[in-house]
Amino acid sequence: MIDMSAAVQFIKHAARRSRNALTLIALLLLLSGCSGLLDLSQLDAPSATPAIITDVQATPTDIITPVPSIERLVFSSERNGNLDIFLMNADGSGLAQLTVDPADDYAPAWSPNRRQIAFVSERSGVPNVYLIEADGNGLRRVSSGDEGGADPTWSPDGTRLLFVAGSDTDRSLKLVDLAEDTTRTILASPPGIADPAWAPNGIDIAFSALDVNARNNREIFLANIDQSGPLINLTNNPSNDNAPSWSPDGTRIVFHSNRGGDADIYTMYASGAAQTRLTEHPANDVDPHWSSDGTQIAFSSFRNGNGDLFVMSDSGLEQTRLTNYASIEGEPGFPPPAASPMIEQLLVSSGNTSASRNLKLISVSGGNTRALTNDLIADNITPAWSPDGTRIAYAADHGGNYDITVSTLNDSPPVEITSHPARDMHPAWSPDGTRIAFESNRDGNWEVYVINADGSGELLNLSEHPSDDGNPTWSSDGTRIAFSSNRAGVFDIYVIDLLGVEQPQNITRSRSNDVFPAWSPDGRLIAFRSDRTGDNEIFVTTPNGAEIRRISFHPANDTSPTWASDSRRLIFVSNRSELIVISGQSPTKADYDIYLINTVSLELQRLTDGATNDYYSAWRPTS
Repeated sequence: MIDMSAAVQFIKHAARRSRNALTLIALLLLLSGCSGLLDLSQLDAPSATPAIITDVQATPTDIITPVPSIERLVFSSERNGNLDIFLMNADGSGLAQLTVDPADDYAPAWSPNRRQIAFVSERSGVPNVYLIEADGNGLRRVSSGDEGGADPTWSPDGTRLLFVAGSDTDRSLKLVDLAEDTTRTILASPPGIADPAWAPNGIDIAFSALDVNARNNREIFLANIDQSGPLINLTNNPSNDNAPSWSPDGTRIVFHSNRGGDADIYTMYASGAAQTRLTEHPANDVDPHWSSDGTQIAFSSFRNGNGDLFVMSDSGLEQTRLTNYASIEGEPGFPPPAASPMIEQLLVSSGNTSASRNLKLISVSGGNTRALTNDLIADNITPAWSPDGTRIAYAADHGGNYDITVSTLNDSPPVEITSHPARDMHPAWSPDGTRIAFESNRDGNWEVYVINADGSGELLNLSEHPSDDGNPTWSSDGTRIAFSSNRAGVFDIYVIDLLGVEQPQNITRSRSNDVFPAWSPDGRLIAFRSDRTGDNEIFVTTPNGAEIRRISFHPANDTSPTWASDSRRLIFVSNRSELIVISGQSPTKADYDIYLINTVSLELQRLTDGATNDYYSAWRPTS
């Protein structure tokens, strides 16, 4: 049975937090339910057809100075008669009251550098967003006017804030630049926007809002901060879904939903797939938030008659009560992961002939280069990083044919996980690192196969079609694979659902050749190469093919796109540099180099400029 007095308190608290009558209605409703190998030596022929390719009780203390460098939860509590902001250690000890004001203070959020906390206060008469330092000093108001502000969330670099502004019927998502002290509107729809959460990649925003196309229920939506992509309904469920929070690696979202009759905690992939229930209790479990290492989730629960804070593993196990106080405790927030220097690296297959290319590791910012293979005769191509960035899969021709080889960055010998007289190439790791998809002509034509990453188990022919299929790439949730196929007469990009029984879907449907698909880490886009404009250019499309956009613009040969970890930048291969003139010889086309492009601004940067051709490239995953 749900304690209705505590539930009413919960509703009042949530209504104060969101300032949205629609949210109040939703909460009342909630309770009422009590290559093949592509010959790169021929890439300067743009129209050439490719050859495929325990309870812990906290007690009130006096106000103390918190230490922001350790893992401390921030939360709101009514234990002193009104809502204030508190801090405590992740085990429930070390309680500290951060704000003291007769008005309500709530919705706290740690800054990425762990030095400030954004929160909402009604001390000016209407809810507004404030900043305060972790020692209780430096109070600063960052929203203003009659619109007020609610539900703040930080950008990953800590320079900007998103918050919700507006009246009950006219709400919008605002972006404030803290250095320039400027504010602008990012989104004004769907209606009822609340609970924004900025993704670790700095690009995506998850938030809850009303689905006007269905039953006016609340859904979790995904949008781009720069509004460059489509609005995506992630949950698409007739119940009410609220309060999204990103995992530190950006691959999953935790949220609460009343689809089981009362509010419980659920997780899903960032694509919306695999929505999984973590808590199952007749009381309401709400406001989940991920720990900085991604192993725990804090949440507020009314299972003991009033709001208490709990923590559990990210699988829903080991649910532990942190607070036991006769008041509402809610909105727990872990600090973000501690910032660490990011070294962006690429794997490149480099060489002047197609018979002796080797792998090298290079820094995106230039400078450091490290050879990973040094074969004088063998050809090492199509490298791919494991999801954790510790292993490499590639195609190595050591005995007259290409086999899939896996190695590490240390001195351990490489391991061939396939061994066949045919060509096995273009490996692609599954997101969980347990399987590798690749292309092979071992059955007389090119097909896409899947094998365990250690070479064990049964080899699966995934495409199984008399046409040529190759260039596999996995979706971020591991449920789909995109690949190239000429089963319609020319090469198009197809997507196959590994969990379903449907035939692969042609998502490009062009009269030209579309090859080398690359699925973005966030799962939202697929990049590919196409000659539909008369020369080889880079394009991106949504996984259903509804939108296709050109990214590169040059008469040279642009090919082999690969995504950066932020899903915003692409690297590709091009011979667009100026002609090479050697005394006494005819001018020749420049060699192939690696280029980096921002898919939003189209800003272009040349990353390599050596004497050898740099062909296939792979971006090392970063968290």
